[in-house]
Amino acid sequence: MKRIFSCIALFVLFGTSYQLSAQKVLDKGSIKMEVTNVSAEDPQMAMGLEMMKGSQTEVFFKNEQYVTHMDMMGGMVKMQIHVEKEKNMMNMLFDMMGNKTWIESKLDDAQTPQQKEIASKSKIEYDKSNTKDILGYKCYKMTVTNPEMEGMTVTAYVTEDIKTKANLIQGFQSLEFSGYTMEFTVGNPQFSMTYTAVEIKDSVDDSKFTYDTKGYKKMTMEEFQKSMAGMGGGFGF
Repeated sequence: MKRIFSCIALFVLFGTSYQLSAQKVLDKGSIKMEVTNVSAEDPQMAMGLEMMKGSQTEVFFKNEQYVTHMDMMGGMVKMQIHVEKEKNMMNMLFDMMGNKTWIESKLDDAQTPQQKEIASKSKIEYDKSNTKDILGYKCYKMTVTNPEMEGMTVTAYVTEDIKTKANLIQGFQSLEFSGYTMEFTVGNPQFSMTYTAVEIKDSVDDSKFTYDTKGYKKMTMEEFQKSMAGMGGGFGF
C-alpha cells in the first residue's frame, strides 16, 4: 500500500467544450484533467494504479490566483490547493478517508530542501516540431528528466495560450514551463500514468477561490511533511 501511495504522490500535488474557438488565449477559467491511461509491470502496483484511472484534477485560475481540486480513488482522497502568487501564500485542505488536515504556508516553504535540490537539477526540453491538438489547442512536446529520480521521465504536451502558473506536480513548484500542460505522462520502465485535459471553460465562479476549514486540523507544512514521511513518503511532500 505504501508503494501505491508513493506512486499517487507523483500525480497529486498535475465533457469537452468544443464551442471554444481554436487557439483562444485564456487568462481565466478552468481545466479538468483526468487519469486516462495507466500501466505497470508489477501486478500489485498495476492493481493500485487501476484504482487511480478516471481520477480527476480541476484547476481554476484568474490573475495570480489558482486553485487545484483533486478527487482520487473514488473519493477516498480529496485535496484542495489554494495559491495566491502575489501574497506568496498556499493553503491546502487534505481529506484522506475522513481524516481532514489544513496546511497554511508560504509558497516558498511548500518544498523541502531535498525537493528544491531535485527541482534545481531537472532538465526541461521542448520539441516544437512534435505537436498535438488537445481540445482545440495546439500543443508541443515537453520532456522533463532528472538524474536524482531513478529513470523517471515526464513527457508532456503544453500550450502557451493558457495563462496560468498552476503546476500539478506537487513539490516542484519552482519548475516553470513554457506553457500549461494539457497532457502529461509520468513514469519509468516499470510503470506509467497519463493525465489528459478533458474539459476547458473560459469563465470561473469567484466562489472557487474561497474555502471552509471547519472540521480540519491545522498543521504547519513541516508537521505535515513529517506525517507523510511516516507513511513512506506518500503524496510527494
